[in-house]
Formats: sequence, structure tokens, C-alpha cells
Amino acid sequence: MAHYKLDGAKFETLEELKEVMWQLYKDRMSREEFEKYVEQNVQVTE
Repeated sequence: MAHYKLDGAKFETLEELKEVMWQLYKDRMSREEFEKYVEQNVQVTE
């Protein structure tokens, strides 16, 4: 089963990662910028 990792935090689904991490980033960037940041920086692990 793949896991998704961003900034040291690991999640079972990409949707969960986005939901949780958005709360940390919403004051620093727009939703569009956040989506782009995730796309460029997410790591998929097995």
C-alpha cells in the first residue's frame, strides 16, 4: 500500500494529506498554490 509524505508527515491517502496539510498552509498561500506545492513535493512510498 502506498503512502504519501509531505514535509515529514505521512498519510495513507493523498486526499487525507491535502485535507490535513491545507490547514497548516492556508494562511501562507492560496489553494491553487498549495495544490501546486503538493504536486511538486509529495513523495510516494511503498
